[in-house]
Amino acid sequence: MILDQLVMIETAMSPRSGGNGVAKGTDRGTLRELLQFFTGPVEVHFRREEVLVEDLQRILGWKQVDQGQLKSFLDEHQMLKADAAAVMRKLRRKRADGRDSVALKNLGGLRTLNAELRGLIGRYRGHISCEERMLFVLAEMRLTAEQKRRISRRMLQV
Repeated sequence: MILDQLVMIETAMSPRSGGNGVAKGTDRGTLRELLQFFTGPVEVHFRREEVLVEDLQRILGWKQVDQGQLKSFLDEHQMLKADAAAVMRKLRRKRADGRDSVALKNLGGLRTLNAELRGLIGRYRGHISCEERMLFVLAEMRLTAEQKRRISRRMLQV
């Protein structure tokens, strides 16, 4: 679901005939709609992962000192959500005619905004990749089938 949203954002940013890969015109409206996922509905994904992390910590008996990597996943969720909200605010600063407002120009203009969007996409992809390589592998290796079923049920209640 998250990866699908990232692909749609990249598609909205892709060069059009005669374009240069910079989001403009109707692209901005599309980008705003797509980014709303990352400032709202993605929260369900984040809360489900919190359930998994908390249960992993409890089941594995990890002390506070051992929890650094798992906690970093949860911290990164908040940073990603805040960064998506910041990009949304910048998208709103565009004028109706597609030109940069004075406020947006002071923040580096549309090229900076597009660079931030690409950076956000890269960070989400990196975060998901790290979860797949570490968090989910740890859960698969260390949890029993019954523990996984219980955690899955709790995650679906979120």
